Amino acid sequence: MKRNSIVAFLMLLICGVGINAQSHNLKYNLNKGQEYRFYQETKMKITQSLGIIEQEIKNEFKGVTCFKPIGNEGSNIVLNTKFESMVIKIESMLFNLNYDSSKPVASEDKMAGVYNNIIGKNFKMIVTPQGKVIRVDGIDKIISSAINSIGNNVQPQKLTQLKRTISGHFGDAALKGNMAMILAIYPNSSKKVGEHWSTDTKLASTIKANLNNNWTLADTSNKQWTLKGKGNISTLGEDAVMNGMKMSFKLKGNQESEFVVSQEDGWFVSGNQKQKLDGMMMMKGNAQMPQGMEIPMKVTSTTYLEKR
Repeated sequence: MKRNSIVAFLMLLICGVGINAQSHNLKYNLNKGQEYRFYQETKMKITQSLGIIEQEIKNEFKGVTCFKPIGNEGSNIVLNTKFESMVIKIESMLFNLNYDSSKPVASEDKMAGVYNNIIGKNFKMIVTPQGKVIRVDGIDKIISSAINSIGNNVQPQKLTQLKRTISGHFGDAALKGNMAMILAIYPNSSKKVGEHWSTDTKLASTIKANLNNNWTLADTSNKQWTLKGKGNISTLGEDAVMNGMKMSFKLKGNQESEFVVSQEDGWFVSGNQKQKLDGMMMMKGNAQMPQGMEIPMKVTSTTYLEKR
């Protein structure tokens, strides 16, 4: 009896080691024609120190995005993509916005009118099975069409500024980086529990930056993979135009991520990301401020995801 107990224990130990040593082919395995959705909720706070005054800018984004595989380009996945719902809130000393796609839009609210004309419009994303975004096609045309639809009785200069603002967040180049920050999570080779890999993403919204993430396969239970990531973010120092003023950013920080995804198709079950950055915003000299100005700046943000 004692001998049988020892044998049973050894078999259990061997099986346990075998499970832990199993390699997992981490990637998206999406079915053509099936719709995949996630709900995203991002809250960001920007703090700028203006001498003895601290200005806070609060940004909030909520919404459901739908992705439908429609074909392939080589091994890459072609996704029909659309924003199905969207809530955008901006609170600051100089500018406020409160847009909700589920509510009627006032005719005089031109920016909300543009967002309304983006909701439900299809554009394409081409991604690798690992989630690297090769390109985004069509959202720039959707934004241009939305801008043109409100063009009556709006000064051309204001339309140009409006287009620059919205493209900085939702244009082809901006979305390529923003979507990759969420989607580009998988390695190029199979991994075992505890093994690591890294991903690099270029963010190209109003503030351009590099994001390097180091990932770990933390758990494989319940037919799910749990991925944990720690990353570094640094801005590229390129000039940007905001509210007609030229400026650049020198910011560094870190990001922590944890995603739970399905082993069946690689799609999200849930996820969390936290970012912290600090540094300087450099305003270029202009007629009103010939010497320019350096403004200390801190950015914190949290993102929550769940399958819908």
